[in-house]
Amino acid sequence: MALIWTAALLGLEFLIGWSAAPAGPGGLCIWADEGGTVWTTGGWAAVGVWLCGPVLRIGLMGIAAAMGIHRGSAATMLSVAAMLLTCAGATTWRARAVQHTRGVLLPA
Repeated sequence: MALIWTAALLGLEFLIGWSAAPAGPGGLCIWADEGGTVWTTGGWAAVGVWLCGPVLRIGLMGIAAAMGIHRGSAATMLSVAAMLLTCAGATTWRARAVQHTRGVLLPA
C-alpha cells in the first residue's frame, strides 16, 4: 500500500511542477530589440508562481511525512526538472513569435 501512496505523491509533485510552469512565462513580458535579441522581464505573476511551487512541494513533503513515507530528493528534482523544462519550452515558443516582430511588446 505504501508503494501506491508513494507513486501517487510522486505523480502529484510532477503535476505541480508541470502545471505551474506555463503560468511563469505567462507573467513575462517578452520583446526583441533592433538586433533581434529577445529580452524578458517578469512581473508579480511570475514571482507568485516561483514562490507557490516550493510551498506546495513542502506541503506534499509534510503529507508524506505524516503518512510515514520517506521521500528522497529524487521526487523534488523530478518536479523541478518538469517545471524548468516546461517553462523553458513555453518561453522559447513565445520568444520565437517575438523575433519576427522586433520592438513589439507582447502583453503578459
